[in-house]
Amino acid sequence: MNFDETLQSNFNTDASIALVRAGSEDLLDLVRESALEHGIKWHLFDDERVLAEAFSAMEFDYGNFGVTIHHCTDDAACAEEAGRLISSGGANVLMKGLISTGVILKAVLNKELKLLDQALLSHVALFSLPNYHKPVIISDAAMNIDPDTETKIKIIENTITVAGKLGIKEPKIALVSAVEKVNEKIASTVTNDTIVKAHNFESAIIDGPMQYDLAMSKSASRIKGYDSAVAGDADILIMPHIDAGNILYKALITTAGAHVAGIIAGLKVPFVLTSRADSKEEKYNSIKLAIKMM
Repeated sequence: MNFDETLQSNFNTDASIALVRAGSEDLLDLVRESALEHGIKWHLFDDERVLAEAFSAMEFDYGNFGVTIHHCTDDAACAEEAGRLISSGGANVLMKGLISTGVILKAVLNKELKLLDQALLSHVALFSLPNYHKPVIISDAAMNIDPDTETKIKIIENTITVAGKLGIKEPKIALVSAVEKVNEKIASTVTNDTIVKAHNFESAIIDGPMQYDLAMSKSASRIKGYDSAVAGDADILIMPHIDAGNILYKALITTAGAHVAGIIAGLKVPFVLTSRADSKEEKYNSIKLAIKMM
């Protein structure tokens, strides 16, 4: 399936999203559009008067379309209330709005809420690239700064879980580095080689260290004589550190015409964490990806 088909197939209309700090035009428009078109239920944590006035200006009778506003004016209080709602089962997707990532993470990682599902949270992005034959997952562009071997294994496990829910049953995983040979001066080549040789991931094909062009281009792998089942056909790219992941993520969107959906994996519910600079389309795609994870 292509990118749009992957996100749209078996769309779950029972989704209920807790959005923390919703007070921007594009977020409120997204709430209105998704409620009207897909029947998505929303819980908005923000200043009730401000949001009600904004919806009134949009001529959107939000109360009759499954939108509930939980009045709060403090970032930490909004995040804490959303976390409690998620923990009690009142919503099944969490979304970050106009609030600091640190504030919302502190709230949802409160041990009393018991929302942590895996040993590690990691950012997982699904990309549609103009010159690649299928959607590709890239991790980690936003959470883990410089993963060691054990951290990278947990990141890989999170991406395999996401891939499985997208219908990718045996994902081909490329552990990306600057070179494809082990070089003690390039830490990622060492960790990637260690993972490939010492760790067995069920229902996945994994290889590395591998350069980006080898992972994404059959032609490049033939020219360089790189023989791998993953080369030129990767479903998942595991980036060496946050610098590489974040730069690639933004370069693909800004200058390469890519489309993207991104979530944080590792909680008991999908967590949509978008940037203020993300377009409305990118935010909507991320919501669709999160709903696929339910």
